[in-house]
Amino acid sequence: MVSLFKQLEVLVIALGLFNIGLLLFICFLFFVFGALVFYIPLRRLKQKISKFVATSPSSVSSEMDGVDQEEIDQLSQYIAQLKDQTEDQSRQILFLKERVNKIAAATNEAVLIFNEHGKLLFHNPQSREIFHLESQTEDQYLREIARSPDVVDLFKKCLKTEAKVTRECYFRKKDEYIDSCFQVTAVYIHSEDLNFKNIALLFYDRTKVKESQQAHVDFVSNVSHELKTPLTSIHGYLEVLIHDFSQKKFNQFENFLQVLLRNCKRMSALVDDLLSLSDLTSQTSIEKKRLSTKEITNNVMEQVKKTDHKVHFFFSAPYVMANPVWVEIVMSNLVENAFRHTAKECDVYVRWEKMRDRVVLKVIDSGEGIPDKYKQRIFERFFKMDPARSREKGGTGVGLSLVKQSMEKHGGCVRAVSAASGGTEFICEFPNA
Repeated sequence: MVSLFKQLEVLVIALGLFNIGLLLFICFLFFVFGALVFYIPLRRLKQKISKFVATSPSSVSSEMDGVDQEEIDQLSQYIAQLKDQTEDQSRQILFLKERVNKIAAATNEAVLIFNEHGKLLFHNPQSREIFHLESQTEDQYLREIARSPDVVDLFKKCLKTEAKVTRECYFRKKDEYIDSCFQVTAVYIHSEDLNFKNIALLFYDRTKVKESQQAHVDFVSNVSHELKTPLTSIHGYLEVLIHDFSQKKFNQFENFLQVLLRNCKRMSALVDDLLSLSDLTSQTSIEKKRLSTKEITNNVMEQVKKTDHKVHFFFSAPYVMANPVWVEIVMSNLVENAFRHTAKECDVYVRWEKMRDRVVLKVIDSGEGIPDKYKQRIFERFFKMDPARSREKGGTGVGLSLVKQSMEKHGGCVRAVSAASGGTEFICEFPNA
């Protein structure tokens, strides 16, 4: 018993503070094996005592002829005390079992315990969300549960080295068709006193962390690319300007300066969109007010660049519950996007509609439409169907992503509907509460 607790203490120090789930997992193991150590011998003792107490007085007296009555009374008192202690220990074991179940259910990680042959001894509820597991653990083995060579190899390595082993493993979760990334930790647990060898596996889902890391890499790459293009143009034209100035050639100065100004504006717009996106992402919540849809529309139309498009307005929803700053950013990005993709003298529609408990903003253009293969990607950061054309028209590739983020902060959603014949309708739904 003492050696088991010492092994558990060493195990805790070796694992360190890996994370909260692992710490809870160690507590769980402590309770389980403490319960096994106390419960099994106490249960056997209780059975023997109960059998002895239930023995008839006649049989007891016949077997104990010649024994002093005082010794019999002392023995009876001792047996009664043992019975009370056993019942008390049983209650404590039940209490420990309840606490173990609560700890196992509270941790976010999936916990599975196997014997040295790979037979499942225990699993917590979280593991059922990952593996096809039944409530009963009889006749279930690791190779059938995980179906991952990496996990099986990790189990064998832990059993062979008798030490903690950690590895990233990729396999498909229950009812999913794409591999997920898990950080799997195998812990070797044994007791010479009780003569058992177990392996505990802890599964920590890192799929979202991996996706976030990849998104960060893509974001940095895209920003670098978007900034490099105008910077290269500015650098080249400045060199030409310096050369012409040294040669006293001034006939192309105005054209070159217009190019420089256009690229500077493009960089400024990109930086503004990135700052807005960063600001919106960092906010946990936004303050919403009752706003006039006509006033919002007028403010946006005054800010956007004047065009030769025919803009039509419709207001069946006079008010909307939204953040005044972000709702204007949503509308201005959608309107400017509609202008970029609609030929001059063609129609653009801006509609505010009331639908039950929601207010819907619709911005409809008369452009070429969105191909089906791009419909799921248009709200991604820096995604452009035609990068060269977007740069020519002044698009940064961040506007629609900013619209999506803002709508999610409002508790609403945005989607795009595009017909095969052309034209795209962006629909933003605001919860009107």
